[in-house]
Amino acid sequence: MMQLPKVLFYTHGLVDGGGERLWSCLASAFKTRGYDVVFVVDFPASDNLQNLDPSIRLHVLGKGHVQAVRKLAGILKDERPAVTLSAIGGSNTKLLAAIALSGVETQPIITYHGYEEWKSGLLSLATYVTLPILSAASARTVAVSDGLRNTLVKTWHSKSGKTIAIHNPVFFPDDTCVASRDELLRRDDVILAVGRLAPVKEYATLIRAFARLKRPNARLVILGKGPEEAKIRALAARLGVADRVSMPGYLPDPWKAYETAKCFVLTSRSEPFGNVIVEALAHGLPVVTTACSGPLEILQHGRFGKIVPVGDDLQLADAINATLADPGDPAPRRVRADEFSFAVRVPAYERLVAEVLAEAQGVPSDASLVPR
Repeated sequence: MMQLPKVLFYTHGLVDGGGERLWSCLASAFKTRGYDVVFVVDFPASDNLQNLDPSIRLHVLGKGHVQAVRKLAGILKDERPAVTLSAIGGSNTKLLAAIALSGVETQPIITYHGYEEWKSGLLSLATYVTLPILSAASARTVAVSDGLRNTLVKTWHSKSGKTIAIHNPVFFPDDTCVASRDELLRRDDVILAVGRLAPVKEYATLIRAFARLKRPNARLVILGKGPEEAKIRALAARLGVADRVSMPGYLPDPWKAYETAKCFVLTSRSEPFGNVIVEALAHGLPVVTTACSGPLEILQHGRFGKIVPVGDDLQLADAINATLADPGDPAPRRVRADEFSFAVRVPAYERLVAEVLAEAQGVPSDASLVPR
C-alpha cells in the first residue's frame, strides 16, 4: 500500500466561523483517509476544536507575527510536510515567509475564503495586495467559489493559471434528519439564520424584514457571535420584535436548530460560498438568500431557493412570507446538499495534493482537471 504524504494545515485559530470549521473538518477528513496530518494555529481557541481529530498533532505559535513565522519555520523543519495548506487572515503570507525562512521543500497551497477579509487587519490587507507575489510562490491558489476566483484574478491579480476554485466540502451528520414537506408545514414559523454577527452579514436587513412579516407568531433565531450583536438587539427592540428574536450565540453543533426551523435565511452583502446554506439544504429547509456569488452558485441562481437583492428588506419579507406559506419539496434540496458532502468534495483536495506533488517531480499537470 502506497504511503500517503504528510500534510500541514495552518490557520489563525479555531474560532467560530465557517472557514475555521472547514479547516478543522478538512484536516480531520485527511487524517481519516490515512494522511499524516499536522495542524498549526496562531492562538488557542475552542469554538471549532471539537471538529479536529484529537490524534492530529496541534501546534500553537503564540502572539506576534514575526515570532510566529520563526516558530512555524521550526515546525516545518521538524515535520517536513510534503504539502502545506493555509487559510484565513494573514496565514498565507506567514506560511510562505516561514517556508522561505526554513528552506524546507514543501508544496504550498494558499486558500482564500472571503471578499472582504482584507479589511480585517493590516496583515490580511497585505495578503491580498501582495497576491501576485504569493500566488507566484505557491503551487496553487484556491478560492472557494468561481465568483471569488474571478475577483482574485481580476481585482487582486492572482496568477490565473495557478488559481482554481474548489467548492467547500460541508460537514453535516450522516444521520441528518430531512423533514418531509408535510412536517415542514406543521412546524412553527421559526426562521433561522447562522453566521458571524459582522457588518458584511447585513443582519439589519433581516431584522427589518422580520418586522414586516404579517405572522405575529413567527420567531427568528440567529446563531453566531460578533461585534454587531448590540446593534442587532437594539434594532430589534426599536422595531418592537425583540421578544421574538433569539440570539443564543455560536453553536459548534447547530443541527437541532436546523431540525426545528421552517426556513433558512441569509442576508449577506457578499458571501464567497455559504456553508450554512448547504447545511440548511441538507436538512431539507427552504432557503431565502441575497444575491451573492456563493449562494447563487449553490442554489443555481434560484433553482434550489429564493434569491432577493442585497439590502432589500421589503422583497426579503415577501420571500420569507411565501416560503413559510409553502416550504416546497425538501427532497431535491437534500440531493443538492449531498453534492457538497465531504465524501464528494474532499477528493478534489486530495487530487490537488497529488497534482502539485506530481508537478514538483516534473510530471506535467492541468489544474483545470481538479473538480470543484
